[in-house]
Amino acid sequence: MVSTKEKKEIYKLWGEAFPCLTAFSPTAFYMTLDIAVIGIRLIPLIGREEYRPHFMCYPLWRKNNKMNMNESIFMQQIYDAKKMQLDISYMANQDAIKKAIDLTGKQIGTCVQEQVSVKDIFGILKWYFSYTLVQSSPILQSGLLEYEFMIALYLNDPSFIDKVKTEITKISDSWDPKYFEWRYGKVEDWRQRLFDRKENRDAFLQQIQKNIHDGKIAKLSRAHMTFSDRELKHLSLSKRKYFHCILNWFG
Repeated sequence: MVSTKEKKEIYKLWGEAFPCLTAFSPTAFYMTLDIAVIGIRLIPLIGREEYRPHFMCYPLWRKNNKMNMNESIFMQQIYDAKKMQLDISYMANQDAIKKAIDLTGKQIGTCVQEQVSVKDIFGILKWYFSYTLVQSSPILQSGLLEYEFMIALYLNDPSFIDKVKTEITKISDSWDPKYFEWRYGKVEDWRQRLFDRKENRDAFLQQIQKNIHDGKIAKLSRAHMTFSDRELKHLSLSKRKYFHCILNWFG
């Protein structure tokens, strides 16, 4: 049995490995990325002496940070060299921990820097969108599409906003209402509420500024999105096969 003190030392190694992230709790290391909180959370496995790293993303546009941190936009698991979920024993030596950290860095490292390309953010979203569970769940898809729209709204590029709106309409039209309406009401109403944000962009930006300066979020390090007009023309979450990006990480 590993002691609490020994676990804290393990968590410390993870925090030190990603200097752009700030300790939010003993097992969570986050930063703000303009309109979201992103980072790594180490989740203990119940009944086992192991933990599992996840890449986390939370919104910053809801009414307060309690709401923001209550439900993630996504919770992306990390894979080992065999393309299985990365589980790490608390009794693993430092070399094994370093290998786990290196694998994590290869998969999400470009998204936990001081400057993060919008292209890399969409790469993670595409990866998550490719999951069978996500593709069969309008609720999970809606969170990703909302984030995509909020990124477009924040960047304030009219053609990109229109492109994103077209994509959201196309994808949401394919949803089975019975798997969506119990949570958010009619699909067309949810979609219209989302698109109406464009008419009150100032309120959207003000809410983000309020939340980013509030409580524990204010203590996080800050990073910013970068993009080019050329990149925006090609960004998409359309339903395609995205497993090639995972394969590339393992050579």
